[in-house]
Amino acid sequence: MNARVIGSRGSDLALWQSRTVLAALTQPALGQSALGQSAPDSHWHPDITVIATRGDLDQSPLLVGKLEKGFFTRELELALIERRIDLVVHSLKDLPTAVPEGLLNRTILPRANAGDWLLIRREFHEPRGDGLLPLKQGTRVGASSLRRGALLGRYAPQAVSVPLRGNVPTRIRRLGEGKNVDAIILAAAGLTRLNLDLSAFVRVELPPESWIPAPGQGALAAQCRADDAAIDTQLAKLADASCVLATRWEREFLRVIEGGCSTPFGCHVIGSRAHLGIASDSGWLAATVELPQDLSEGKQRDQFIRAAVASVRPV
Repeated sequence: MNARVIGSRGSDLALWQSRTVLAALTQPALGQSALGQSAPDSHWHPDITVIATRGDLDQSPLLVGKLEKGFFTRELELALIERRIDLVVHSLKDLPTAVPEGLLNRTILPRANAGDWLLIRREFHEPRGDGLLPLKQGTRVGASSLRRGALLGRYAPQAVSVPLRGNVPTRIRRLGEGKNVDAIILAAAGLTRLNLDLSAFVRVELPPESWIPAPGQGALAAQCRADDAAIDTQLAKLADASCVLATRWEREFLRVIEGGCSTPFGCHVIGSRAHLGIASDSGWLAATVELPQDLSEGKQRDQFIRAAVASVRPV
């Protein structure tokens, strides 16, 4: 039997994600420790195959309208379909809600911190008593999404949102050099997974109940061919039930409102509650709704989601 191959983008974070899943698939002790059950070895190749995506090659400053078109995923999906690789590990928030024909997605492993962190050069940090983020007037804050830009407009109107692309270490380096930015907002999951030295900056942890993250943020997804039952069985053993349920709700919200990067939208599910946020001409709107116990399929579910989104109000 030929060894199975994992494909990945080449960034430090993408490779960390792929290697972590590879370890869970090949080391029963790790699977048992992390998940309460063993994860079987199925002859996985020890090396990760790196494949560049449009998201790696196109460094235009904004991601408007791109994620839902597979900006970070399409080339990897083609490699799966063409059987050049057998498995891909994604950040779940990068995956379009529509699954390509012939492939299937599974959310795997426990979720990391789903929130965003604000990192500030110390000379631009200014404690405040008005509920706004602790930033001096005119601070340039690097933000890679319309959602973060819209949230800055609500919680830091004294600052200036500027587009910022690049992998996580590159953004940290640019902040340290003070190139175009005085502060940046990044997903906490990527920062903690890479164990980067952030001691030069003031770190502000942004609560996901109010600074609402992207749907699926902090979670990992594995993608394989739909006809590969052996791999699917292994992936099912790596599922974390609470992560699967929460992120499924979040992505259902995203799908129903036809969100993605072109719509500044956030959704974070904690237990039985969904925290929703969406930008509008009147500013940032938000709501917290109780979720039904059953995520039923069809019109009833979609109607509930539309009603929940319609309940958002200015904050």
